[in-house]
Amino acid sequence: MLRKPINIYKLLLITLTLLFCTDKLHTQFYITSRSLKKEQPRIVFDSLTYTSLNNETVSGFGFVNPIDAKSIVFIKEKPKENLVKGWKDIKVKSATIYTSKLKDLSYRMLDLDPNLDANQKKRILSKNYAIDDTINVFFLRHIKGAIANNLRTLYYENSKARIFKDITSNYYATSQIVYFQTQEKPVYESDTHFLNYNNHKAFKKSVKRFFKTCPKIVENAQNGDYFPRSGKAFRKIADDYESYCEN
Repeated sequence: MLRKPINIYKLLLITLTLLFCTDKLHTQFYITSRSLKKEQPRIVFDSLTYTSLNNETVSGFGFVNPIDAKSIVFIKEKPKENLVKGWKDIKVKSATIYTSKLKDLSYRMLDLDPNLDANQKKRILSKNYAIDDTINVFFLRHIKGAIANNLRTLYYENSKARIFKDITSNYYATSQIVYFQTQEKPVYESDTHFLNYNNHKAFKKSVKRFFKTCPKIVENAQNGDYFPRSGKAFRKIADDYESYCEN
């Protein structure tokens, strides 16, 4: 039986991913403790832009504080030393973080092949490996229930709804909660409702509680829609809200 040839570039990119993620995870364990160390490794500082509580837009380098995700660790200038001092812990309304290290490394590795032109390299990367190098985080408030207000990642939005997920951290286990807002107000001013994906019964109960004015969503959830937890389920409930519900 003939074996399908191994795609060497796909294998290379997977290997790079594992190496990069292992290094990143090691660093995350280094920086996560009850209080952040005064010296932080340079590798965790990504380029970012944040919106302050006074609505100022500021650019620099940093990451979401892994202790409780309530703030960002920030420094204005690009770090040059292996260990970074003098960073600030800043409360923000939102931040856009550009985690482009893996993409840059992947392009550099593909550059080693002189037979590939720019379009071929782009096609290999887009076909074999999806690299999400931009993360949008927002401080969610007014959450109904005993859940802390903090920064969450925007996963999906349409004209009427927004879906957020918890930020992945090695300091605490990622919850099975997903966060829902309408588009009536800006994120920072909006009420935030949660959908409990810990089990199907809890999920249907949370849907019934929040979507009581939109019977179509409640009916669909009772019939098994939007569960189990998946990106497809998140997009469907937001899109159904856009189609069937009045703000």
